[in-house]
Amino acid sequence: MSQDREYIDQEIAQIRFIYETLYPETPVETHMWWEKAKLPTPAVQPQDMSYGAEMMALTYIGNLRTGPQETPALPGKRVFVTIPSPRQVAVRESAGGVPWHKRPRKYRAIHALSPILAEQMKYQIEARRWRKLPARHKFSRLACSRGIFETQKMAPEGRHGGKDPAILIGLHWLDVGGAESLGIDSIQWALDAGLRVFVMVGQEGPERLLAKLPDDPRLQLIRTDRYLPRSQTSGFVSQLIAQENIILTHNHHCVPLYDALPTIKLRHPHVVNLDSTHIVEYADGGYPRISGVWSNFIDHHHVISGDLERFYKERFRVYGSKLVLGRLLDDSRRGADVAPVRIKAGQKRCRVAFVGRMVHQKRPVVALSIIRRLRAWGKRNGVEFRFDMVGEGPYRGAVEHLLTRYRLTDVVHLHAAGTDVPALLGESDILLVPSSNEGLALVCYEAIEAGCVPICSEVGAQAEICPPETLVAWSPLQAVRDSVTVVQRLLREEGFAEGVETSQRARMQALQDEPSAREVLDRLYRDALAAAKTAPQSQSQSQSETETPRPAAKRKTKGKAPA
Repeated sequence: MSQDREYIDQEIAQIRFIYETLYPETPVETHMWWEKAKLPTPAVQPQDMSYGAEMMALTYIGNLRTGPQETPALPGKRVFVTIPSPRQVAVRESAGGVPWHKRPRKYRAIHALSPILAEQMKYQIEARRWRKLPARHKFSRLACSRGIFETQKMAPEGRHGGKDPAILIGLHWLDVGGAESLGIDSIQWALDAGLRVFVMVGQEGPERLLAKLPDDPRLQLIRTDRYLPRSQTSGFVSQLIAQENIILTHNHHCVPLYDALPTIKLRHPHVVNLDSTHIVEYADGGYPRISGVWSNFIDHHHVISGDLERFYKERFRVYGSKLVLGRLLDDSRRGADVAPVRIKAGQKRCRVAFVGRMVHQKRPVVALSIIRRLRAWGKRNGVEFRFDMVGEGPYRGAVEHLLTRYRLTDVVHLHAAGTDVPALLGESDILLVPSSNEGLALVCYEAIEAGCVPICSEVGAQAEICPPETLVAWSPLQAVRDSVTVVQRLLREEGFAEGVETSQRARMQALQDEPSAREVLDRLYRDALAAAKTAPQSQSQSQSETETPRPAAKRKTKGKAPA
């Protein structure tokens, strides 16, 4: 019970910080429930004197009053929030099951007949969406009137009382992903640059990355995803900027932070706004499209691939220093030797890995179809295969179900998301990446460095790291056939593995010759910090100039002198 009490106290401190920041001079009465409330939460309403039966619920924790005393002349706000228990958060992380059980009956019938045919159906839907994407979604920048921003300019120091400069970093959520991984790294780089760091999360979900946040007193995670209505985010961000001397925002796929950009630009034009994007989605363009639409409100777009560079230039006409390329490279391994490819023609044992979240984008069902065919081929040709699948997510239960259905449980080993992936790749010959979409998969960097051969769908920017010999079709049926063919060539064809190794090394070297994400982001952070340090001096000079008394202009009058 003491642990629950400590946890609740921590959550109440989060709630208090959010609403004291949002309404610094307004009476606020916050009502809290444990796990489940009868009202939609979070919610903010005008304060009144009536209370409903929901206050009598057994899950009702109590209320918290902040701000000045409420008076008829100063009406307050009433806030409703639900505090999730640690059990609820753990359930999110272990969510599983077979995700197609709730799909239409026709889809379930096709899946029962052949899971790979069901994947082929999804691909055809995605391909049609991709073709119609420009007609269905906006691909032009929102207008941004700089003149308004100049006339409404606020003092950079706001009301923060001399606090050290800070950055606001927005994450999509705290689950495992490429954008989130870069976001966690960005937090540490900002701390290293000398900035205080505030982190907001756009969406609730599994929180596997929560423990990876740096343990630093200058870092504060703000649970806007739990305790703040989406409609209030822009106002909160504006108040936070003024209160905490935020000079920089960095968006990693956080929609509420994108939505706050007009407020930031209008009320705090001294703030530098940048974002990082990774992958163009087939359905609606994803975060790069959102970013491009908001481009006139963003000072720098950081991209991880040349494919995304072309996307911004062709779709949104973004050029010059505003667009910065920074590769997802580990600077500590820059120039390190790449392990030689392990697989050789004629070997009789082969270890194959699949690493990725168990979601449709990574297509674990397609990977299982490849594994099934490889095992059958191996039995006929005297090759012993071992397969490792790393990852968790909604398709985990489906994968377990299909392993039993395909009778693969004896050769396929499932691993949790926290597995040491570099160590596993260091013992593997082949990595399967049959994704429906990718930006530029970080696991491919790790595989090549470890001497493993990634076989990837030709989607996103995968061609920038994988040679054409190891790229397979986007179509699931063709991807299965192509992947099996590539493995057969690696195990049978003399010189093929060596040619793949040469091509992989050349691409890896070309990537290492370009700036890393850390290099470009660290420069942007330090430039903003240097500008903030000189801003007060320049501002005081301009203020003294405007306050210099001027001689009164002589007025020409007729008749009586003015009173």
